[in-house]
Amino acid sequence: MNSTPIFRRLSAILPGLVLVLGLAMSIYDPRGMTSLLQDQVFDLYQRILPRSPAEAGPRTVYVDIGAKSAEQFGAWPWPRKRFVELVDLVRDAGASAIMIDMPIDENDPTSQAELLKLWGSLDHVPSAYGLQMGLSEMPDYDLRLATLLAETPSVVSFMPGKTAIGTLRQPDPKIIIASQGSDARHYTRNISDWRSSLSHLTTMAKGNGASLSDRMPGSSVRNIPLVVNLGGTLYPSNVLETLRVYRDGTGYRALVAEPENGFALGMQPGIDRISIDGTELAALTRPDGFLRLYFGGPETRVKVAAADLINRVAGLPSLDGKIVVIGVSANGSDRFFGTPTGERMASGAIAANAIDQILQGSFLTTPGWAPLGSQLFIFFGGVLIILVVGRYRFRWSFLFTLVLVGGAAYGSWWAFDTHRWLIDPALPSATFIIASFTCALMRRLHTEDRTRFIDGQFARRLSSSGLAKMHARPNLVQAEGALRPITSLVVGLRGFNIIADRYLEDPIAYADILNRFFSPMTKVVQDRNGMVDRTVGDTMYAVWNAPFDVSDHASKACDAALRMVENLEALNEFLETDALRQHLSHVPLSLSIGIDSGMAITGNMGAILRFDYGVLGEPVSFGAHLQRNARNYGPAIIVGEGTQRVIGDRYALLEIDLISTPRHPEGRRVYALLGDPIMRANPKFRALQEAHALIFSAYRNQRWSDARAAIAECRKLNGAIPTLYDFYDARISQYEAAAPGEHWNGSWFAGRV
Repeated sequence: MNSTPIFRRLSAILPGLVLVLGLAMSIYDPRGMTSLLQDQVFDLYQRILPRSPAEAGPRTVYVDIGAKSAEQFGAWPWPRKRFVELVDLVRDAGASAIMIDMPIDENDPTSQAELLKLWGSLDHVPSAYGLQMGLSEMPDYDLRLATLLAETPSVVSFMPGKTAIGTLRQPDPKIIIASQGSDARHYTRNISDWRSSLSHLTTMAKGNGASLSDRMPGSSVRNIPLVVNLGGTLYPSNVLETLRVYRDGTGYRALVAEPENGFALGMQPGIDRISIDGTELAALTRPDGFLRLYFGGPETRVKVAAADLINRVAGLPSLDGKIVVIGVSANGSDRFFGTPTGERMASGAIAANAIDQILQGSFLTTPGWAPLGSQLFIFFGGVLIILVVGRYRFRWSFLFTLVLVGGAAYGSWWAFDTHRWLIDPALPSATFIIASFTCALMRRLHTEDRTRFIDGQFARRLSSSGLAKMHARPNLVQAEGALRPITSLVVGLRGFNIIADRYLEDPIAYADILNRFFSPMTKVVQDRNGMVDRTVGDTMYAVWNAPFDVSDHASKACDAALRMVENLEALNEFLETDALRQHLSHVPLSLSIGIDSGMAITGNMGAILRFDYGVLGEPVSFGAHLQRNARNYGPAIIVGEGTQRVIGDRYALLEIDLISTPRHPEGRRVYALLGDPIMRANPKFRALQEAHALIFSAYRNQRWSDARAAIAECRKLNGAIPTLYDFYDARISQYEAAAPGEHWNGSWFAGRV
């Protein structure tokens, strides 16, 4: 089959490429596509099973300077007096720690210093001195805020990734982050720009940490950094700083996991956790120091509008003993981020969620062995799918694929539900499904191509049932040669050359005669599970037991030959009618049929690039020899010794010759097939068979006169074959003139068959 090797290669290569692509995406995460796919799955998990609140309820409260507050007091940044009022209220409400999520990086424009700068140039105004004296007596709310921060467990923030105003100031590190195991800076991204809070506020506050960058508001936040690398120095996030201040921690320790010899199976090198010295708190992180956020439902979040707090609205949630995060969600434009739960939150609300998550000890982690396990699962699962799809029907192979996909989904969900492990089922599942459909598509294309090939090779050679067998078992057709036992039948027209000259000027009638001959003969062969190998001129070659197995193939060939002789009557009737129409003499046609059985070579008998299934071998060539010489013997059907050995005494077989060839110098017996098993049982046939035995006994012992006498007696019997007897009379005359020799066994040398 010309294209089968191509499809076999494609059927292996394309699904293999799908596996390689899946593994490459798992290893390299090109353009974050793998992470994006994983994030969608893990977001779904959080929506199905959000973080449960602690028994005592949320321990953080988010105070929001949002649209409601901006409507009443103006957009952020507020005058320092208003902000000091807010912080003062939070402190007086009993907050145990206060985190200011946004950097306060500009001086208060309403402070006395800023106003004096603004009005100091009005010396020419008569009342300017009084104005300046009045301004100098105004309270300094910048100083008041710094004092508040000093008196309160407070944390201010700086914002990584945001361009500084004026000179870039290094944030004041309150506590050094120590690395344990290796340098944690190797696994963090170095950030070259940031915006710090005012230095006097940073100095007075108990903590100073990095807030969530607002460079990409609107994007989904699934992770926040717990440590940031600013110019080669590690700083904690404001989340960690708030927890340290809240629990009176004395320092930080970043535990770095690294294999001793540079490589370890099932370990991802990087930051494993960050602990707060002097407390029991430790946050499990990704290798880059990021915390995977685990959001809870509405019951895990407490939010208070800053305007309500300033206005002392009744019924507000208690801040007593709580960690309060003050943040901005509107400063002229929305500052919201997407979250896995689908709810948009401000940076401060996300920080409040992270604080509660760490206090609760509820972490989403990916085990170190998970990436390698996922890659092995993709590889071995994909190989199994390719093997199953290639071997079984699509419905069963797709069911197997669904089992693998379902197993991956269940295992991933079980890991999340039980251990809060994030093990990706999406990439393996997508790889398996694509590989399965790719295999199925290639198999479908392969099947269609194979079907076209089978139809091209056998649609005109086999019956519809035989063609169906070939479609079901296409592997029976091999390009390589193979030996198999077959029975060959070669049938041709006797006397066709006599009438062919009448139709040379009428090609339509000429072709019609051949069609009237080949059509019923083809049907006879195909009805008995035979294959029409080819037609050459007025001769047809048929084969049994190739390309598929046919039981009792020799008997089927004999039955077909007898039926062919009967069917010739219809063609002769047509020729007789046509001869009368043309006022010509009628020349009846007869058949010459040769049959032999034995081992033959089957396979591609055409060019390498043009497949042509064929059958060659001694049964075919000897059958063709018998067909060509059948007219010399007289009977229509001549059977070789190979077929006679297979069918035994079931048919009316009459021995007529012993033919020797270079391959068979001792000779091969040849028989005339005169009828079916019913005729075999006829006493008249038995009498003829016994008489023939006398002929060959005398003939092979060179008793020529006895042989002639036996021939004369046979001519008188019912079923006698005059042509055969004339043929042997002529042979005997030759041998009488030139004796065959002392060691002659009665064979007639036919030359190379």
